This record gives sequence, C-alpha cells and structure tokens, in this order.
Amino acid sequence: MINFGELEIEVNTNYSFVGIQKEGSKLIFHIPKGFSEDDINTFDAKRDLFFRLYRVLNVFKQICIDKGHFQTGVVTKADDRDGVVEDDTGSEITSDNDSKNIFYSKIDALGSILDAYDELKILALVSRLGKSERIDYSKLHRYLNKAVFLNNNAIYIDAMTLPRKEIHFDATDIVAMYCYILTEIKEQLKQEVNPEINSLAERFKEKYLGYEYSLFNEKYYLQVINELKDTLELIDHYTPIKDSDYWDFYEAIYKFLFGELDNSIQGKVWGFSNFNTIWESMCLSYLVKTVDPAFILYLDKQFISDKILNEWNNCNKIIDISGIFRVNGTDIFPDAVILSSLMKQNKILISYQLAERGHWDKVKNQNIYYYTQFSYQAYASYHETSIKIAYLQQPGGYHTFNELKKIFPTNNSYITITSLPNKFYSYWETDYWKIPNELIHKEIQMMCNLNHIFVVAINNRFLDFKDFYKKYLEPYEIFTTSLLRDSGGKENIEKLFQKFIQFIWRQFNIIDIKYFTSKYYRTSDNIEEIKNRSVRKQFVYEYLLQKHLEKTNHPLKELDIKSEFWLPAYSSKEETFTPLPKYMDDYIKLTGVNIMTVIDSYLETEEK
Repeated sequence: MINFGELEIEVNTNYSFVGIQKEGSKLIFHIPKGFSEDDINTFDAKRDLFFRLYRVLNVFKQICIDKGHFQTGVVTKADDRDGVVEDDTGSEITSDNDSKNIFYSKIDALGSILDAYDELKILALVSRLGKSERIDYSKLHRYLNKAVFLNNNAIYIDAMTLPRKEIHFDATDIVAMYCYILTEIKEQLKQEVNPEINSLAERFKEKYLGYEYSLFNEKYYLQVINELKDTLELIDHYTPIKDSDYWDFYEAIYKFLFGELDNSIQGKVWGFSNFNTIWESMCLSYLVKTVDPAFILYLDKQFISDKILNEWNNCNKIIDISGIFRVNGTDIFPDAVILSSLMKQNKILISYQLAERGHWDKVKNQNIYYYTQFSYQAYASYHETSIKIAYLQQPGGYHTFNELKKIFPTNNSYITITSLPNKFYSYWETDYWKIPNELIHKEIQMMCNLNHIFVVAINNRFLDFKDFYKKYLEPYEIFTTSLLRDSGGKENIEKLFQKFIQFIWRQFNIIDIKYFTSKYYRTSDNIEEIKNRSVRKQFVYEYLLQKHLEKTNHPLKELDIKSEFWLPAYSSKEETFTPLPKYMDDYIKLTGVNIMTVIDSYLETEEK
C-alpha cells in the first residue's frame, strides 16, 4: 500500500496526467492544476486528496460506462500470487475527438481489496454446516440408512448434519484480517460497512493490533503495515487447509500489502491520462446542480451523469438556442451557455421587520376591502418602503398581518420574517436606478425572499407581463384589487416589469472549461496557441448566438454576450468562484473555480 508520508507531490504543468507515477523506487503523486505543492504537503492532506480523487475517477468511470464511452484495452495478467497485476494500457475512454483518455491501474492496491468483497461469502465462512449432537426428530426418516437398529426394534442415531455455528480459527482469521483492511478503506472512501463485517474487523483489531491503531494514521501507519505483514505470514503458516475462498482473500491482502514492492513496473501506475475531461465533467455537473435549469440554455452533456440531467432535459428554457452552433454543416460545442442573473437561486435568510399598516381609502373614508399594506425601513439611511402582502383565498376585511403572526414572531404591530411561504405574494414599486449599487443585491434578494410578483413571474418562465397578468394574476381578485391597486394601471406595471427583467439579466455567458492556470494565459509566449485553440472558437460561438438573437423578437435579444473561461483554483478560504486578473482587457473573463468545492459536489452523485 502507499505510504502517504513518503509520497512525493508534484503539479504537472506540461500535460494533464493526474495520478501516481513510479520512477525507480519513488512514487510521485501528480495532483491537479490549481493546487500547489504547499497545499498538499502533509500525510493527512495527501491521504485525503488521494481518496477523493480515487472516488472521482470511479464516478467518472461509471458515467463513461453508462454513456457507452468505455472501451477496455487488452489486459495481460501475471497472476502467480506475487501480488502484481499488469495492464498493458489500461482502460480507454472514447470521445468525438482524437485524444485518448486512459485509466491506469497497474498497481491498484485498493482495487484488490474492494474487488474481493463478497458479503455472503464472508458471512458463510464463519457459519458452516457441521455434525451436531442435537437430534431433529422431524428428519429421522432421512437418517434410517445410518441408524443402528436395537433388539427392542428401536433405532439409534448418534449425529446429524445440521446447521451449526463453527469458529474456524485459522480460516476465520484471514477473513477477519481482510475485513479489517476493508473497513479502514471504506472509512476513507466515506462508505458504510455491514455491521457483521465491522464486528469481524474489530475482533481482528483487538486480537492482533489494539484498538488505538489505525491503518491510515500517520503515527501508526508503518507499524500497522508491518504488523499486518507478519500476521499474514503467521496465518498462512498455521492454516492447515487452504480452499479457494482462503486464496481469494489471501491474494487480495497480499496485493494490498506487497504490490508496490515490485520493481519491474515503472511509469504511470494509477490515475487518468487527461484530467481535462474530468475537470469539465465536474464543473458542468456543478453548474447543473446549482443554476436554475431554465437559465442554462446550452450544455455539453457528453460527460455528465444522466441522473442529474433529468431536470435540465425536461425544463423549458428561457430562450431556445438549440441547434444554432453549426458551421458549414458541422456541429461545434461550447461547454455551456447560461443567462447571467442577479437573482440568487437559494434564499438567504435575512430578517425583515414589517409594520402593520391598513390601506385607507380617502375617497370613501373607510378601509378598503382587503387589508394588505405594511411599511418597512429598507436599509440604513434609506427611505421607508410601502409593501403590500396578500395570500390566495384571503377573506375580505382581514389583514395579512393576522395570518402571518400565526407563523412568525410578532412585537406589538411589528412582525419579523425571513421569507414568505409559497401562498403569500408581495408587490412594491422599486426605482432600481435610484438604488445605490451596494444595495442592489439586497433589494433583489428581498424581492426573492418576499415572493414579489415580478420574481414569481420569472420563476414561472413568463417574460411577457400581459401573458403573466392574464394567466396568473387576473383570475385572482386579491392581486388586482389589493396588490396592484393604485399602481398606475396594468400598462405602468408592464413597463416596470420590462425594466426589471432587463435589469436582473445582465448578459449571455458562453462558458468554456479550461484545464490551465491563469499564469498560462498571462504568458506572452502562449498568445498564438491560445488564439488558435480557444479565442477564435469563442468568437464563432458569440457570432452564432448574436445572429440567432437578431432573428428573434425575444425580450432579451439586446443583452450583451460575454465569454468566460473557468480555470482550476484552490484556497481553503475562497468562495466557489473567484475573479482572476483581467485578460484581453476583460473581453474574455477568467474565473477561478475552487477545485475542492466541485470535487465534493461531484462525489455527491457517486453510487455507494
């Protein structure tokens, strides 16, 4: 097994291999770009990243199998219980381009343990059939041929072959040793273990190691490995009968403990030849899971799990751009095109204090039919806002405050809320161009939290207010009589709505996932290569999208089109996305994507 303390770390900037390479007696762990050697310089950091990447490769491999991209190369095995399994190339991922993406697993110590796992076999080995002195009288007729007939015509049966718990000390020890190693690996892989398997592991640990020792702990690693090697030799020496089950577990353990000692294997021994493909798969999977599917207008689905694509595939997009990326009869593939919005997908819990205020009809000198109005001091040094809140099926003469106080805490005439339940809706007029820039996001967030009808319209995919009014508002008197009363009529509200959608949607973003560092783009020697490989493609994508929008009468056709490169980056304190230094006068935006965040999100889709 790998000694993470001696494992050397390297960030390979020349090509895209991520994994472990053997050079002589040294094992070098090539970690993804975006990390630095200083980020992963301890035993625990190396161990944690290795097991994360091990899981990532398995997730990606399963996606490729499900989508039919997997092609297994010719495999030759030198399997004479020397602990070595050699693959000539590994397993290849096929795609539409000519680049080869290869899994390497020439020394897969973890695989030897995980592949040998057979729960039924393990449990059967500690509970086998044996002769029993207990007599089952219902089965006497089956043993007459073995019975002794006495002079008084009685029969005597001395034993029956019945199910009986038997502890096979020698054979069971090899199984318990296997279970111990398995549970240690499963713990690192964040996978659950059958309680009976765990019990066998604990029994082995108590008998041979002691409870305080752990296989993947820096302090005890070498000691535990040596103890396991000695124990395996001892068990093998004193086990008198070695059946096929015994050898299955013995070989798995031997490969795990001694596989790395073979000196004939050099070069790439575990990992993936082109991490760019996996980086793209992780980033696009994260995009699908975190962005409203209606705002993801285009997506390269080649290496995204079908499980997380279901909602995106079945969602009506804000604008249809399918089939537009085609040049001279040939399809071209941007990674993603999204509609950039100021609206947050997740509601942030912010407390708002609303004061009860009845809506007074000055003409009739009486309260109007619906009571809905509140006042709110929006921000420090900012004017008081009048907010109307109502709910479907609200009875006449009943203030919304009375219903909300059943849900939220109240203080005299004030109510404190964070977000409104779905059946409540709000409306207030906002002059966005008069709001200071630092307050714009707070205002938009408040509209989302309080179910402003403009936000409701967008969430229901309406961009035409007349259509929204007719289908969603007009059928309910509460909207027309209360929320929209004294708002300048439907035409005025429609103008405000059009300003709103132009305001919250900033631009179309054409995203390309790049497995490079920002330094690569800032190096002058790379300019021509970047132009040929990346920039020209972005110009073509933008041109095709612009031409498509010009042909439509869509409300969003005047929005800007921007290109963005997502690059791997890492910092324990960074947000998921970090703006990087300007590139091409910010014509193409460089964005650092926290690689650990997308890895952890990616692993949420793995099959346990």
